[in-house]
Amino acid sequence: MIRTLLAMCATALFLSGSCASTENTGPAPSPAAPVANAPASPGGDFTLDLATWDGGRFSFGDIRGKKHLLVAFWATWCDPCKAELRDLAAIYDRYRDTVEFVAVSTDTEESMDKVRAFVIESNLPFPVLVDPTKSRIASLIPGGDTVPYSILVNRNGTVVSSHTGYEPGDGDRTIRELDALTAD
Repeated sequence: MIRTLLAMCATALFLSGSCASTENTGPAPSPAAPVANAPASPGGDFTLDLATWDGGRFSFGDIRGKKHLLVAFWATWCDPCKAELRDLAAIYDRYRDTVEFVAVSTDTEESMDKVRAFVIESNLPFPVLVDPTKSRIASLIPGGDTVPYSILVNRNGTVVSSHTGYEPGDGDRTIRELDALTAD
């Protein structure tokens, strides 16, 4: 647990290569619509339940105990985010049987057309989730909306790593972490 906290603090300090937004132009959060929750503790309480960009739904509960989860938070205005998603798409087939990849857009409702266009243009092979009100995802990201930000969750719901930012070479780190996670 201490190691995880130290890793999270270190990544929070290392913000180069990341994008940040302080604007909150979306509608006020709806307290009656539980969509995503931060892990209550590192003991396996991670949950994620969000709509997809195309009207579907994704829930970690559907794969809990079966697959690990890699969550990449991104925005259409963030070039490092787009680079990370393209890199994840390139390695997706290698891990698809043991790790579910999801991309979570932090764009507001006004930007959903840009989200759709990017997803279609990039032909992303994994689910792209949206929370245009930012009502839940802000609790999962340090600072509320600093992207790119990624979380790796084991199949039991324990967050095993998290990273802020994305730079050239970070894809190699992701592969090492996924290889280690799926080796057991």
